[in-house]
Amino acid sequence: MSVIYLQEPHPAGWSFLRFLEDMTMKTINQPSVGATPAEISAVRYLNQYRCPYCQTEWEDSWDCGCNDRCPDCNKEIEPYESALIESESSETELPVDEPTSANVTVAMVNRLFVVSYEIDYVHRVSVGVTADSPKAAQQIAEQAFNDGTIWDDTAAMPLLSDEYHEVEDESLVWESVTVEQLPEPDYSVRQLKKEQAAMRVCRGLVEAYQQGEANGGSIDWEDLDQLIPLAFQALGKPVLEIQS
Repeated sequence: MSVIYLQEPHPAGWSFLRFLEDMTMKTINQPSVGATPAEISAVRYLNQYRCPYCQTEWEDSWDCGCNDRCPDCNKEIEPYESALIESESSETELPVDEPTSANVTVAMVNRLFVVSYEIDYVHRVSVGVTADSPKAAQQIAEQAFNDGTIWDDTAAMPLLSDEYHEVEDESLVWESVTVEQLPEPDYSVRQLKKEQAAMRVCRGLVEAYQQGEANGGSIDWEDLDQLIPLAFQALGKPVLEIQS
């Protein structure tokens, strides 16, 4: 029996970290006593960021060239460019700082994401073994596991169960990654589609023969021909044209 444990995510949320960062930056960048309100609000920098972890790009306006948190993976990133924003304030009217949400760029809209989740589980496999003691039976099964033959389902060692059970109080970890284009489905998805196609072929054959019995023993070839593409899909081979 093999057990896989996944690391539980850190409980602190991004919003709380951002709140602490904002409060820290406000304390560090507290203006001098002699500065006027107009001078304080006039000093703004447009910072450009690029996350080296997930390649997300964004910009934000601050009163200094400070670090910011990646909106996708929450990593702390230094700005690769910081430009002073010219102020249009006057002595009679103070400028109003726009909220950070107004600085969302076009690049952050309608992008592709690969969203995944991980969950703790136990993989339990049971086989039948003939031996003179529990220890000897376990040694035989362990050797078959090491040789990669424990799933062969033979007469000497039949496969009795192959199940996955979620662990009690398991941790659920989500991940969202920005991509330029979606990757091709991996082996697990391709195998699942093969199994689904094989089951549809089996159901189609049963239905075709049942319909043939109802018609006096004559099976319509069209009922079988429509199953051929599914059969090729189940075998993982390209579909061939059926010649009539």
